[in-house]
Amino acid sequence: MQITAIILTGGKSSRMGTDKALLELDGKTLLSRAVDLCSQFCDEILISSDAEEHRVGSYRLVEDEVKDCGPMGGIYSCLKASSNQWNFVLSVDAPFVTKDFIAFLKGETNNFDAVVPLHDGKKEPLIAFYRKTVLSQIEVKIGEGNYKLHFLLQEVNTNFVESGEWFKKYPELFRNLNYPEDIGNIML
Repeated sequence: MQITAIILTGGKSSRMGTDKALLELDGKTLLSRAVDLCSQFCDEILISSDAEEHRVGSYRLVEDEVKDCGPMGGIYSCLKASSNQWNFVLSVDAPFVTKDFIAFLKGETNNFDAVVPLHDGKKEPLIAFYRKTVLSQIEVKIGEGNYKLHFLLQEVNTNFVESGEWFKKYPELFRNLNYPEDIGNIML
């Protein structure tokens, strides 16, 4: 199965106060870390951004076709640009996702439209697989002004994969870096 990685770098980073994609962790930007991770298993990498400073090598930047609708806009535009049916979406501010966890999710795709990790009752739609077939439903949601992925995932054939054991193995797995103090509190 060929996979496109969609790295979401958008967002206003208002809680962080600076561009999260360019923050450094262990000497590498969060964006570079995401690209390095995804390049290990993806055939194509798309970076959801219109900012030239988010360019990494020759990877394609994909600007949101529909502005101001959050992650859904980035996913929508990148799915349209993707060369593959299956797409792994990764938010740039989730730097602790592991290759083995992604392989686990990939193994859960089967005949679904989306594969979303679930832990402690929380869904992680920005560390998930989406099939290109969800494009029409995303168009409807955007047309309605309903930008919450939660509602989209209720309407498409989603495999919510219990990931509690992975969370025990990797306690930082789903951790997002949203605030300046999050950087200082990292347990490596």
